[in-house]
Amino acid sequence: MLIELRVSNFALIEDLSFNFSPGLNVLSGETGAGKSIVIGAINLLLGARATVEQIRQGEKNAHVEGVVSCAGESREKIEALLEQAGIENSEELIVGREVQSSGRSVARVNGRAVPVSFLKEMGKYLVDLHGQHQHQSLLRPEEHLELLDAFGGEELNASRRRVEELYRERHELQQQLAALGSSSAERERRLDVYEYQLNEINNAELQPGEDEELAAREKVLANAEKLFNLASEAYADLYSGSNEERVEAVVDRLNRARHLLGEAAGIDQNLSPLAELVESAAAQLEEASHELRDYQSRFEFDPAELQMIQERQNLVRDLKRKYGATIEDILDFAARTEAEMERLRNSEETASRLEQEIKELENQIIEESSHLHRLRRETAGNLEALLEECLQELALPNARFAVRFFEKSSLSARGTDQVEFMFSANRGEEVKPLTKIISGGEVSRVMLALKTILARQDLVPTLVFDEVDAGIGGVTVQAVAEKLAHLSGHHQVLCVTHSPQIAAMADYHFSLFKETVDERTLTRAALLDDGQRREELARMLDGAGIDQVSLKHVDSVLERARRFKEQSAG
Repeated sequence: MLIELRVSNFALIEDLSFNFSPGLNVLSGETGAGKSIVIGAINLLLGARATVEQIRQGEKNAHVEGVVSCAGESREKIEALLEQAGIENSEELIVGREVQSSGRSVARVNGRAVPVSFLKEMGKYLVDLHGQHQHQSLLRPEEHLELLDAFGGEELNASRRRVEELYRERHELQQQLAALGSSSAERERRLDVYEYQLNEINNAELQPGEDEELAAREKVLANAEKLFNLASEAYADLYSGSNEERVEAVVDRLNRARHLLGEAAGIDQNLSPLAELVESAAAQLEEASHELRDYQSRFEFDPAELQMIQERQNLVRDLKRKYGATIEDILDFAARTEAEMERLRNSEETASRLEQEIKELENQIIEESSHLHRLRRETAGNLEALLEECLQELALPNARFAVRFFEKSSLSARGTDQVEFMFSANRGEEVKPLTKIISGGEVSRVMLALKTILARQDLVPTLVFDEVDAGIGGVTVQAVAEKLAHLSGHHQVLCVTHSPQIAAMADYHFSLFKETVDERTLTRAALLDDGQRREELARMLDGAGIDQVSLKHVDSVLERARRFKEQSAG
């Protein structure tokens, strides 16, 4: 429901605010007062094209903002759209549109910028606008099947839900079948690839951590000569010394220091701890020297081993490039591949079973779709009769309405039917697609008739009718007024009208008028109280002036409207 509409610097509107309510909201005023501007502002919130000409002269930007709320299935669809767009959900939505003098327009929902296409998509579930500014489901052929099914009742919709359920089950099975491979030959090709990969990994006989061990051993062998020389020099310095250079070994010098400190500690006990430290150091140094000697004696350099290790490293690097960053990743890949091979080996039987189940489901879908088609045909006949009867009451006595069926070439979740509404306004003319031949005044009345019939099933909470009374009068206008009042029992209805009979049915009546301020023309609006409403209806009845005769006529129109609304409520 449209709770509030705020418009600023838009055409003749400087700053205008409307607080709409449930039921029938009427907007009236003299020609040129700005009623169409308000409809244009609403249309802008529904994603209509924005133009620089819409900005009030002398201003840089125009702003339109609406506060809307919705409930029921419409609410669920809105919530799904908000979630997809990452917009925080709330009880009320603030929808805004700004038109800039540069020609750019900015759309926002709850303060977040969104594409204009998002407003169009969301608007389908919020407002249906009928009249000269066309934003209406009746002119979208893809919506005709939805409108027909909405009229069909529980049996039809139960059949449709059954088709949707069967179609969903079929889709899930098709996905399972696709996961097995498109065909037996494809599955065999995949098995060949997996077998090659698995053999390549298994033949390598990888061990966790092996790559680190290979790297360490390769480093030792690649530096064997340097390593041996370093160990030899270190051993000579520590233990054997050098006769040629007359260099005494560190072990000998440390042993001499150990004896000296031992003798000194016998004189001064305070040196005992230090003597013990040197004793320990001498023992550790001797042990290190012995291990260095053993290391030298065991040290062997084998070029063949180095080549073998480097080849092994190349193999591991090649496997890492193909199957994983680490040996552990490669082994995990092998485990998954083996499991997938086992699944594929059993897939032939699984695929056969899935194909049989899919075929059975398709037969069920065809059978249920045929049943759904028969129900839709019956529903279409009832809808055609009711709608033509209703159109006669709305000054279209020769109108013909038909639902044309087309069969889809493939199965779908909505059955095998595709429908389009057909219309002819004049006797002797063939019915043609509604979207191509219907005039603005006719489409409003057809939608009014259709909405009246579908009132309880229709999900769109707010309906806007722009001059639905254009070109009609007398008894027909009264019929239109009564249908709008009936419709407002299930929807919020906004109606721009010049008709006092329609305005008399209003639950809330707004009057738009022009005012000159500082030599600038502005559009103003006011919510009328009972007295002001009588005067506005009198003006609508007789523009020549307001007198007791016209007011008495107004009272009779209001009384007739009151009685109709009471009877409808009862």
